[in-house]
Amino acid sequence: MQIRLKNIGIINDSTLALDGLTVITGKNNSGKTTVGKTLYAILDAVADVQKKAQIDRNLYIRGQLAEVWQTLTTGFRFSYKPEKSEFSRYPALCILLFGEDILNSLQDMEIYAHQFEEELRVVDSALMESYRINNLRYISEETAGGIRFAKPQEDFDVQRQQALALLERMFNALERDPDLVDYTRESINQTLRAEFSGQIQPVRAPDAASLVELSESGSSGPVYFHFSVEGNSIVNDGHPVFGGVPVKKVYMVDDPFILDDFNAPRHPARLLSHDMPEMIVTPTRIQTHNQKLKRALRMPATSNIFEQTVLDANLKTIREQIDSVVSGSFKFSEESNYYLQNGAKVKLGNMATGSKMFSIIKILLEKGELDGSTMLILDEPEAHLHPQWQNAFAEVIVLLVRELGVRVLLTTHSPNFMLALDAHMRKYDMGDRTNFYQTEAVGGGFVRYQCVNDNMERIYDDFLRYLSEMKELRDRYMSGRRTSDDQ
Repeated sequence: MQIRLKNIGIINDSTLALDGLTVITGKNNSGKTTVGKTLYAILDAVADVQKKAQIDRNLYIRGQLAEVWQTLTTGFRFSYKPEKSEFSRYPALCILLFGEDILNSLQDMEIYAHQFEEELRVVDSALMESYRINNLRYISEETAGGIRFAKPQEDFDVQRQQALALLERMFNALERDPDLVDYTRESINQTLRAEFSGQIQPVRAPDAASLVELSESGSSGPVYFHFSVEGNSIVNDGHPVFGGVPVKKVYMVDDPFILDDFNAPRHPARLLSHDMPEMIVTPTRIQTHNQKLKRALRMPATSNIFEQTVLDANLKTIREQIDSVVSGSFKFSEESNYYLQNGAKVKLGNMATGSKMFSIIKILLEKGELDGSTMLILDEPEAHLHPQWQNAFAEVIVLLVRELGVRVLLTTHSPNFMLALDAHMRKYDMGDRTNFYQTEAVGGGFVRYQCVNDNMERIYDDFLRYLSEMKELRDRYMSGRRTSDDQ
């Protein structure tokens, strides 16, 4: 599998292989995180897309029915529910108009909405008139700001037609995209915009032609994603932008302190696109990578007994390596979250920062979230690790790829961590499934990624250059040698 990015962030035009372990190195502000965010956004947007679409359809219908309720009740205040016998022929009408809680538990809102529409068309006007005259209290002219309302029976006929028009518009919107082409495009679009805070394209060249493509390696392989970006939104040219992908789960880890506060409220993503007149995609459902990771770390394990048996056999070496750093277990509750070791009960927020990255990987493993269908994105995972633990973590990463088939994309600034990845890749004979990239400036504030599998010394020379500069400076002062530049 490979991903191509053209004019995304500060990336000019680069293609990176994602066949096993992919390592990106480079200076700060060289676009390394851009690949991870793009990859997370497109993969997460389509994960369980059918299920997400059903949830969003239900939420969309619920929102439209709220408008219908408002239309049918404008100008009145309900006093109490009617007798059941009066409206026994109109159960769906009763649920919406008279506030029965059952509406909140319905699994298929579309079936209910059709039933409601049928009842609204045929509901006995005389029954509604009688109820509204006897059991509803008109808002006084004073309360209504001097507006004089029509009589109840006249209002109901007008409001019924308005409500039916709203329902017709809603059903048309639901039927417009049976194959989820538009839905998938908009889901990817909103997830990308959430990850990039609405700024997907280059700031220095906002009008540049931008492209994202994910495909199998090689020119003849299938294309999984292909879309252009204009105005920081995916171009809607009427064609599908997604055609299936072997990766079913994706996690991006860039902040070990996420373990400190699992229970922080989730802030809904803002509505970032207004391209669809009737928005089926629910913006509050879009999850940034940290929101998704928090949820995954707390959720119950998903693997069955047989799957766990197979997983345990493959995990033996990986567990041993992780247990050398964090050998305990984890307990999550509504009150607090703990790390348990040798009878001690430590709140996760009080764990050593370096051990938190190991802990995140361990929890995801225990919950069955890391396997051959997973893409794991790690942004500078060594940042809080001592070189000894960097070596151990590098081995864990290589083993995740080798033993479980996890695809891993990671970025690093550390020469020690880079060397550890290189060494363990060779120890476990993973050369054919590992790719190393280095960022390269191409002018105008843009960068591209250069594969250096056949010239790894480029990476080490870059690291050593800065180490040598500081060693030379240190030696100069130790020997008492100064230059005019030192004054």
